[in-house]
Amino acid sequence: MLHFPPHFIRLLATSALLLTTVTAVQADLVSDWNALALTSMTTTEDPMVAHDLAILQTSIYNAGQSIQGTYNTYGYGAYPAPGTGPAGADYQAAMIAAANTVMQNLYPTSSTDFTSLYNSQLGTIVDSQAKTDGINWGITVANNLLNWRATDGSAAAASTLYTPVGTVGYWQQTSAAGPVLPGWGSVGTFTIPGTASYMGSLPGGSVTTYLQSSQYAVDYNQVKDIGYALSLTRTSDQTNQAYFWAAGDGTVKMTGMWNQIAQTAAATAGLSTADTARLLATLNVAIADASTAAMATSYDTQFWRPETAIANGDIDGNASTAVDSLWAPLIKSPSLPEYVSLGATISEAAATVLASYLGDNVSFSLGSDITGDGSIDLTRNFTSFSQAAQEAAMSGVYGGTQFQTSVTDGQALGADVANYVLANNFAVVPEPAGVVLILLGGMFFLGSRRRR
Repeated sequence: MLHFPPHFIRLLATSALLLTTVTAVQADLVSDWNALALTSMTTTEDPMVAHDLAILQTSIYNAGQSIQGTYNTYGYGAYPAPGTGPAGADYQAAMIAAANTVMQNLYPTSSTDFTSLYNSQLGTIVDSQAKTDGINWGITVANNLLNWRATDGSAAAASTLYTPVGTVGYWQQTSAAGPVLPGWGSVGTFTIPGTASYMGSLPGGSVTTYLQSSQYAVDYNQVKDIGYALSLTRTSDQTNQAYFWAAGDGTVKMTGMWNQIAQTAAATAGLSTADTARLLATLNVAIADASTAAMATSYDTQFWRPETAIANGDIDGNASTAVDSLWAPLIKSPSLPEYVSLGATISEAAATVLASYLGDNVSFSLGSDITGDGSIDLTRNFTSFSQAAQEAAMSGVYGGTQFQTSVTDGQALGADVANYVLANNFAVVPEPAGVVLILLGGMFFLGSRRRR
């Protein structure tokens, strides 16, 4: 049997304690900031939730990866990817400081909560020059990103003037609430090269053409039947789905629900701090850009909601759409034009990212705050991200707020944006040997071309 002196045993015990502490920080650091951020965003509209979470998570990701160097740091347009962080700096301290700096800036009314988490997480890291350097670097990274996004147009999106067209087929407000973020389609993107090539268009290319089509008649009669508040066709499970994914006022919204899914999946998969940060940064950048493209489409197309359509089925120019002036949707309609479905867009973008990183067949449970009072009212179980995304997308039809075409086109938009983000951002840094092989391969290729 081996014997160790007492001072060595004490040292070993202390080391074990430090390792345990560091592991705890690593497991919770990123998700804890994400979860706390969501509690501050319950009065924020979906596109802005994604926008702000994208700022938070890219700051955390850049602060860590500029020190660790496992993955390429994030940069876009006028915002250059940060250079290498200070030698020897503590990457966790940098991530914590970056997160706190962003949230203190974006949601100052919740400052006390952010300060508490900041102090709690930093308290698990031993004071040192590495910790100090990490904190200072994280603040710098966050401020640089905040300064870039300060002029992205998001601050003016809610106050942008909007005048309804006021004719058949075009959106009319269905409540006293004003239009939701009518200028959001002009907000600067995080990674896609503008929204123009991602914006959807109604079948036939115009409101009038779609209204007079057989596809519109199918969409119209489907939602009229299954989305009616007193529908006898909609199953109890479909009703639950409509309420579960409604994500109304006072909740974490659709974007927040997908972030909760991601947090659960990351924890179940045992992802490291770096991989969790990468996952959440990719997720929220994809949702943010997909939301911007969807909002640009909505206010460009300005298509009416089912409740307005069904009340005017006798004047839409389609003989297969019978009017019902008493029809009402199961769920209150969002105060923005119908096409494309924002919920379908967000959900498909999120599921595409999660499946790319973790595989699609991941089982999980999710709770939903249906009433917006902060408590979970309903929990559903899923066997894949795609199942959840399809359910979230169809919830708009079951709830009477979306046409099927809007859902299908929203799913396509979300997937397109997510795939672009995945292909162009957050990649693994090649090993030095791999870089050499790439360079040698390029030289061989050029030499071959010259000899021809």
